[in-house]
Amino acid sequence: MFANQKGGVGKSTCTMLAANALSQAPFDHSVFVVDSDKQRSIAKKRMSDLQAYDEESPYQVQQMTVKDFLKKDTGIYKLDTQYDYILVDVPGKLDNNLPVEQQEITKYLQIVDVLFIPFLPGGLQMDATLDFLKIAIKARSLRKKDVRPLHIYGFVNMFEQRTLDDRFLLEELAELKDMVNLEFMETKLNRYALYRNANTLNSFYQESPKGKAEQNFKNWFNEMYKIINNG
Repeated sequence: MFANQKGGVGKSTCTMLAANALSQAPFDHSVFVVDSDKQRSIAKKRMSDLQAYDEESPYQVQQMTVKDFLKKDTGIYKLDTQYDYILVDVPGKLDNNLPVEQQEITKYLQIVDVLFIPFLPGGLQMDATLDFLKIAIKARSLRKKDVRPLHIYGFVNMFEQRTLDDRFLLEELAELKDMVNLEFMETKLNRYALYRNANTLNSFYQESPKGKAEQNFKNWFNEMYKIINNG
């Protein structure tokens, strides 16, 4: 699951990028995407993509409420026996009036194996992300003795390197890593137009990348793939 309560940090885009790569060559895994975000951005995008697509779609996208997601007979417990990988696109909004245990996002954090949190430069993005991180760390603590504990990884998304905000972000993350025992992916997902134009059908993964964006995606995906298989 890619999640963060801040909008515009690339949760849905990263979900599509990962699902596309996982489901197609050279990986060819069976993949299922659960769209639980109230905006239904991935489900809507899939419907739009299929209008100009004649082949069989590489994976299924299905809208689900949290209640649907937790059903024993049709939800995550059944899907877990049918697919190699399940990616969940969730609403990140937090309700400040509710304790951690009653937050909607906590219901998903009680189930998923790996949570990836995108970090972007800028004070507002960081403040919102830290609020979300507190919830995630609490959920991780509650599951630390489970057979399938929760693993959390941060990663830098939409990185540009040449701006002061990006450099400040790296300094903040170095401090955060030590403060809360949070692991970070080494590979940053850079800001490329290619990613902004992602759909739910075409994989950007290339074994021999032809451009900088494709090389960046290969490096990022290979690290993510290693995490989800060893995490």
